[in-house]
Amino acid sequence: MASQPVAKTPRPVTPVDTPEVTPDADSGDDTSSESSKEPEPPVEPGSQSGIKQLYREDERFAWEDWAPDDVDIDVEDTPEAKKWALVVRKEKGKSGLVLHSITVQSKLLKGVLGPVFEGYSGISTKLKNLTFTTPFREFFYRWDNFQDMIKEDHEETTVKHIKLLEEIINAEIKPHIEKRDEYIKHGLVTFDYLWALFEPDIDVWSEVDGQDRIFKLNACSYQEIQGVLTCILSCRCIDTNGTTFGYSKTVLRIDAFDGVKPVSSLNVLPAHLHPEVKSIRTKLEQRGTTFRDLLGSHYRSYSGFYLYKDYFGRTMKRNLDNGRIIVDAHMYSTYNQENMPSLEPLDSPARFSRVQLDESDEDDDDEYASTQLQIMKAIASRVRRYEKSRKASKTLKPNMLEDEDLVYCTTTVRGYDLLSKQWVEFYVENVNPIKWNVESFQRLVLPNDYKELVLAFVEGQLSQKDKFDDIVQGKGQGIIMLLNGEPGVGKTLTAESVAEEMKRPLYSMGAGELGHTADEVERSLQRVLEISAKWGAVLLLDECDVFLEQRTASDIERNKLVSVFLRLLEYFKGVLLLTTNRIGTFDAAFQSRIHLTLNYPGLDFPSRLLVWKNFVRNEKEGVYVSDMSDADLEKMAEIELNGREIKNIIKTARLLATRKGTPLSMEHVQTVWRVKQGEFRFGKPLVAPNSDGACGHCGK
Repeated sequence: MASQPVAKTPRPVTPVDTPEVTPDADSGDDTSSESSKEPEPPVEPGSQSGIKQLYREDERFAWEDWAPDDVDIDVEDTPEAKKWALVVRKEKGKSGLVLHSITVQSKLLKGVLGPVFEGYSGISTKLKNLTFTTPFREFFYRWDNFQDMIKEDHEETTVKHIKLLEEIINAEIKPHIEKRDEYIKHGLVTFDYLWALFEPDIDVWSEVDGQDRIFKLNACSYQEIQGVLTCILSCRCIDTNGTTFGYSKTVLRIDAFDGVKPVSSLNVLPAHLHPEVKSIRTKLEQRGTTFRDLLGSHYRSYSGFYLYKDYFGRTMKRNLDNGRIIVDAHMYSTYNQENMPSLEPLDSPARFSRVQLDESDEDDDDEYASTQLQIMKAIASRVRRYEKSRKASKTLKPNMLEDEDLVYCTTTVRGYDLLSKQWVEFYVENVNPIKWNVESFQRLVLPNDYKELVLAFVEGQLSQKDKFDDIVQGKGQGIIMLLNGEPGVGKTLTAESVAEEMKRPLYSMGAGELGHTADEVERSLQRVLEISAKWGAVLLLDECDVFLEQRTASDIERNKLVSVFLRLLEYFKGVLLLTTNRIGTFDAAFQSRIHLTLNYPGLDFPSRLLVWKNFVRNEKEGVYVSDMSDADLEKMAEIELNGREIKNIIKTARLLATRKGTPLSMEHVQTVWRVKQGEFRFGKPLVAPNSDGACGHCGK
């Protein structure tokens, strides 16, 4: 059984300035005099110019007065303790008694301390028992204010109370002030004095992931991490959940170092000590403006690295070169709630760490706020009321982000990479407006009737001008088009060109990306249909033969896939383009759901010639990048190739021309064509070499 602390007999100590009580000289019999004597009126708490001193052996013991040890009540709650201006607590330390804390009970003293600590996070001089705990950093950070207050003119009793506090605080703070001034004079600091640089609520600078950041400081503390003492800076920055802005918590750290170190060499600095703080703030304000403007859903271009989570939850980087993205933190949070930070309202950045009671608390009953338990109950009650009012009034609002808040905004926005089809975080500085390819739809090789019809369908659906609805509300409001034809005739290019012409996102995916089982397909397709409709995207489902083929009684699993597909399409409200190479086995159930079917014929000579011209005569800064003549293009157009094959030949020929440092010419194209056809030089077919390694055709 654990041993109990042994109570020790304390020696009596008289409170400072405590007046002695003497008997009345004119009184006769003591007994009769006391019985007839009127009870003295209660003394107002904190009105006496004196100090009540309390002590304890260590944290296991209660605070006690140094009086005979027959006291079995909490001496902090007695009228005797409440009447003094200050309550000073000391406990046994390694070198004897050390100061633990000071409670200011004097209303006069709390009144003059109000301006000293105005705006200081975590302190309210309106509390009935205002307590400061060693090492009294609050006085260190507001030392100049405290000294100015002392020099002001005050009423006599107030001056007495100030002197009581000044005598104690000076002994604790002055050595630190002197040492700080010496370090500042030489631009140096020691690890154990880092706290002197970081006052709560100041702006701190640090470079995070290669980018300048400015944070608001919550607190500075020292913690042991993996056996190493570390300076921990708890900060806050501004983030968003896609609909609102709020404070997000983050932690910066300064590892321990020996001796002194130049302040400028620290990886975290008070922002005002950074030599380039003005230019940094200007840059961060510009970045913050972009961050604020990206609230909601936006279709943008992106070049640079972005952040994503791998299978094991690790943060990884990947590069994207002029890719298309969707910035949408709200949709990101829908599918990645575990990766979203918890946000606090901008008007209450530290409500969970420290809760300040407002002015109405001063009128509360003394007994209600007399004990720590009751104080905690009051705080908990206020937190609950705050949360309730927050939910009712929706405290977090987009317009709460003012210009002065922009420097605190985080460096990334959350969204979706349309190329890798991943939810990722994009660096704000790499998000750019889209440079639209205004010629893509005009250069599309299709009969004009086809192009106009497709554009009319898509434009009408995305503009939502036609409010036509099914008998069942919300059913059949989407547009579904089927593009059928041989490979390389422009089916996929049609979807890409239409999306570019409409300046809308193109969400492209293959049927195999949806999964293999009916459950997988349902989950994937439901998500894809939801987000594409929300973003107003053109949805392209490439090579969707598996969903279009005629169902059979023997293949139950594939029948499930088709049934799921048909059911989800009924309530899709966007634009869906399906491509296929095999329409011969088309399931009859799709005929009633597809609004338009386009059959793409193979390219004829005029179409092939137009494709060759589109790729070869692609102007760059007003100068043709090719020396090929019209006769050269007509000669190549005679070869029966599809659009994709023509593009591949030209791309390879351009690489060859670039290697030789000359413009693209017929020679480069013919070289690529001969290699593609398996021919050797001079148009002779390439054959296998002889056993001795010589060419089997010419012997060389």
